[in-house]
Amino acid sequence: MRNHTIDLFAGAGGLSVGLKMSGWDVRVAVEYDSTAIETHRKNMPETLHLCDDIRDIDFKQYAGSIDLVAGGPPCQPFSVSGKQLGKLDVRDMVPEFVRVVREIRPRAFLMENVAGLTTARFLPYLEDRVDELRELGYEVYWQVLNAADYGIPQNRRRLFVIGLPVGTKFDFPKPTHGPSHKNKYRTVAEALEGCPVDHINQAKVIFAKNPILRRSPYAGMLLNGKGRPLNMDAPAHTIPASAGGNRTHILDPQGVLRQYHEHLQAGGKPKTGEVKGCSRLTVRQSARLQTFPDWFEFVGRRNQQYAQIGNAVPPEFAAVVAKALHNALNACGDTLERKRTKKALQASES
Repeated sequence: MRNHTIDLFAGAGGLSVGLKMSGWDVRVAVEYDSTAIETHRKNMPETLHLCDDIRDIDFKQYAGSIDLVAGGPPCQPFSVSGKQLGKLDVRDMVPEFVRVVREIRPRAFLMENVAGLTTARFLPYLEDRVDELRELGYEVYWQVLNAADYGIPQNRRRLFVIGLPVGTKFDFPKPTHGPSHKNKYRTVAEALEGCPVDHINQAKVIFAKNPILRRSPYAGMLLNGKGRPLNMDAPAHTIPASAGGNRTHILDPQGVLRQYHEHLQAGGKPKTGEVKGCSRLTVRQSARLQTFPDWFEFVGRRNQQYAQIGNAVPPEFAAVVAKALHNALNACGDTLERKRTKKALQASES
């Protein structure tokens, strides 16, 4: 089976790396951000890179040469951390994804976005876009998956929308990690073992003047800034694109914050000043938690590199879904070939 792919809203290339890991040949990558596309080009020079507004591109030129349209349209219109303007947000590019599928008519498509697109507020919008894709002649499946359930060291819930030829059966991959599975969740400590040395994040970790206690030291607000402390023995919180300064998540390898949490629970007074023994994630550590391989290089300013990592689909997460899609298409092709052979034999016998 031919496996030529175009990656829309490609960013630094997290989805592209995952696609390549699962057997897809990423022929074209489209991205508006010039720094992100330079990172993509640096790591995948064999791909044709288009740095342009997707709305200005006529994709009919790729009809017949692309087998899979993949991409993650900007998630800000539907993210719970944003204004949630949905289709009123100028960054809503889901209709553009549908247009590209309409113009190329690939064998299959894969769209990724935030789980917020499936909430009651936006579900009718999602269903309308899915109906449009079905009208183009596809069997459409969608589901929200958590990256941690598939061995990624990060809790990251994402929506995947899959399109296949009508009549093709598709099952989303079943979770492989967690309490009810043979494999335990992959932890922050495991993921960062042997991580390449990188520039230290200079943003200080400061005790909050008025800490808010929760049951877990990793759920409360014990520190200033929006970066959250990570439990070294569990998957990380979702890595945000806003990291770089005091929104960067915090490592606590010595359990300082756990001890401070116990101190506060026992009625102790809040502390002030800098927290010794804690540090914020470096770019390379953030990349590890997103499952980018160590050979993958990021270009641009440090804050741009953090943004590229946080905006990406974790490559190993993408690979799990893309592999299932690849297998479904192969099975579909085998079935069609058997039908052609049977039809040819019947014709020859008659």
